[in-house]
Amino acid sequence: MNKRQEQQIVDYYSTTDRYIRSDRYSDSNQTVFTKENDRYQWLVLEQKSQHDVEVRQTDSHGTITTRDNYELTRNIPKCVGVERLCKDANMQIPFTADEINLIYQFGEQSKAETCAHLSAILPQIKDNDTKQIVCSTLKKLNVLSEETYAELTATTKRRKLTERDHSIKVRLSKVEKQLKEPTITEGKQNRIGRKGKAGMEL
Repeated sequence: MNKRQEQQIVDYYSTTDRYIRSDRYSDSNQTVFTKENDRYQWLVLEQKSQHDVEVRQTDSHGTITTRDNYELTRNIPKCVGVERLCKDANMQIPFTADEINLIYQFGEQSKAETCAHLSAILPQIKDNDTKQIVCSTLKKLNVLSEETYAELTATTKRRKLTERDHSIKVRLSKVEKQLKEPTITEGKQNRIGRKGKAGMEL
């Protein structure tokens, strides 16, 4: 994991106070980030393999509330797993990619608003698979604390917006490259044409 990939991941989770790298607690396998004047809120990036990183976030009591997994790519880290702590039990709740997309699209400032929004669209959905995704998302959101919900929504939106912006930049770069290619070809044709005319004049 290079410094750019590391900072990109940290930025996703810096929703309120920014995390500061801690050389004291970091080692060769994991990088630890802490918050100023807080000994318990950590963000840990642990390298599981050459291309896989696990991210753990703790609350003000030192309890792990977030466990996400990323696949390192040449561009931006790709999130491949999302888990959040259930408020009434010491267990992590996994969210699927479809459920995360719903949170990105319909996530509001409060958990109650988001759940109300999802509940309102439920009767309008005809597709059974989509209805099941909405139901499972509602069920999982309801067992999260308000604090964990707020973090999940903010992190998801930051990550999705970054991915969207990167995708737009990639597409624009491809278009610009395609626009330049005909210009180069035309330049070659013009040079050939001039050479031909010169030969005829001789």
